[in-house]
Amino acid sequence: MNFRHTMRQQLDKAVLFSLNRRVPDSLESSAAEAPTLEDVLAKTEVDRRQTAVYQLTAPGEHPVTLQTSMGEIHCRVKTRPAVDPNAPLLLFHHGFNEYPYTNSWQRLFPQAVPLPFHTVCIQAPFHHNWLEPVQKGFVSVQSVYQIFAGSLRLMELVQQQFEAEGATYTAAAGVSWGGITSMMYEGVMQQTQAVIPMLASPNLAQVIWDISDLFNRPMQLTQAELRQHLDFTTYYQQCAPNRVFPLLGESDLFFRMENHAELFAERPLVTIPAGHISAMWHTAPMRDHVLSVLHQLAAS
Repeated sequence: MNFRHTMRQQLDKAVLFSLNRRVPDSLESSAAEAPTLEDVLAKTEVDRRQTAVYQLTAPGEHPVTLQTSMGEIHCRVKTRPAVDPNAPLLLFHHGFNEYPYTNSWQRLFPQAVPLPFHTVCIQAPFHHNWLEPVQKGFVSVQSVYQIFAGSLRLMELVQQQFEAEGATYTAAAGVSWGGITSMMYEGVMQQTQAVIPMLASPNLAQVIWDISDLFNRPMQLTQAELRQHLDFTTYYQQCAPNRVFPLLGESDLFFRMENHAELFAERPLVTIPAGHISAMWHTAPMRDHVLSVLHQLAAS
């Protein structure tokens, strides 16, 4: 193991330590009474009376209000339209606990660089500050589902608006948690031309299990029980193999190669020599990956 590999993993370990100690015990104890993700999604709707839907295709940041079984939730989307209204749309989703939610999006697609596609960054529920995702989003299995369900409704809304105004097609991309969300979006909605999950796999349960093992934290749930609630592989399996373009980090301690690469056996997996955190600082390989996929779509 070389020095760079070790340093990348040490960075990941430091961030994981902080996340691990802040996860409420109620997450595991809530599993037995959790509704299904489908139930949460069915009860999550965009409040069109409080949301200026017609403005979502305009440049800038736009608030979106959701009505859910957990109450009213306020989110945002940030839009960067292309010059051509008929350009394709790239829906981008941030990582968990990413603050501001546009951080990786802005690193991947700097404002000064013109893009041949519309791009919209989606803000997940419970991401208004750096404390909220864990304190509110991980308080129960239901709240975890609510994060995903809210994002799916926002992505659906934005796609509908852009395609109604001429966008030729839509691709979904995301890093970490956003990568899971992009796969779930296609698995549920099945209306994108490509899914580009980076530093992610659909098996969130494995991530939580590995973090617990890394810090020797006892789990209330067995690994099988955890998978029952937080492994979203079934949604990923609904995605057509030729539409998924995954990327993993070779030193990633969040989504470990040895535990997640096999899920993408039928997909053209790309790997980069990076850890989870270090990849966020040096985004050029991820940007190249996204642009390569979009170029393939444009040429087909």
